[in-house]
Amino acid sequence: MNPGAPPADPPALTVAFGVSALVVGLLSGTAGVVVARVLFGPGKALTGAAIGLVIGVPASLWAGSSWRRRQRAPRLANGRRLRRSTHPVAWVGPVFGSGITVVAWSAVAHSSGSGWVQAVGALLAAVLVTGLIAPGFPARRSRVTCVAGPSDVTAGQPATVILEANGPLRIRPLEPGGPVARAVGRTRGSREVAVEVVPARRGVLDSVAVELASSAPFGLVWWAREVVVPLSRPMHVAPRLGPPEPIEPGTDDRPGDADRRVAALTGEVRGIRPYQVGDLRRTIHWPATAHTGVLMVAEAERPVDQPVVVEVDLPPDLDAAERAAERAMTVGSAWLARGVPVVLVTREPGGPVVRPVVDRVELGRRLARAVPAGPVGAGGGTP
Repeated sequence: MNPGAPPADPPALTVAFGVSALVVGLLSGTAGVVVARVLFGPGKALTGAAIGLVIGVPASLWAGSSWRRRQRAPRLANGRRLRRSTHPVAWVGPVFGSGITVVAWSAVAHSSGSGWVQAVGALLAAVLVTGLIAPGFPARRSRVTCVAGPSDVTAGQPATVILEANGPLRIRPLEPGGPVARAVGRTRGSREVAVEVVPARRGVLDSVAVELASSAPFGLVWWAREVVVPLSRPMHVAPRLGPPEPIEPGTDDRPGDADRRVAALTGEVRGIRPYQVGDLRRTIHWPATAHTGVLMVAEAERPVDQPVVVEVDLPPDLDAAERAAERAMTVGSAWLARGVPVVLVTREPGGPVVRPVVDRVELGRRLARAVPAGPVGAGGGTP
């Protein structure tokens, strides 16, 4: 199946759409008859019905098509659908306030009868209508492109993406979310704006969804549209560091030594360091201890030819998979910090991958690309 093709409407949805259009047409025709009889008398009833049908049926078809386009719009990772059409934002207050203002001014003009009052009222109405409707045109023409962005981030941490806008806009990240940014400056021409996004989960992001809004020229109502912006390069979102994993205790055959929580040190002596909880008593360097007055231990070289294998098996549930990836990130980072080589075993979209990682950046990228072995849970797989 082609993922870019819109899904076909089920028969029940098509029938419901046709019935709703018929009902709206009958209601609009009846309303037209009533209005025509009240205003112009019984002789204009047929004309009112025709006008009601001409207005109501196309309006219902347009509303139904808009609703179906919304149902076909792609879903974001957080579950909501992307709204592609240009629409007003928080419009109830400005619209009703403007209507009340115009009606009040009309009442004043009617009672006074002065021509200048009526002229000012007409000018006020024109300004209000322009301020309510005009922002829809720049919002519809608004465009942004990504010019720069990080390649490696951590889940839950902010990342800055540089976008280039074609005009003064308000940019609100939708998925991943983040604070609102404003592309300010001259009226025309492109300008760059730094948009901060905060990925909630690990994964590889190829694009971000943002809302572009404009209130030009008077700032009465914001009109907005939602778009998906491809990133300049993929963003690898590494998992957070999870809870520390306990190191399994080992035993030592030498008498007098209790169970230890760190590995025995082998090889040539590398240096002297202060005593840490878990160090063996046989590693205490008594001359250095006598010289400094605190317990000192001899630290030996570790063998580097035996890597640690970290196998990551992600469950289908998204939350459980996130926790498993966080634990793997914690364990792998701890071994890498000790200088121990790590071989990471994961499953990526192309199949199982068994390959060593050299640092935390590569570890985070591998875990960002990891996917569960079975079907993912509700809401999709890795972002």
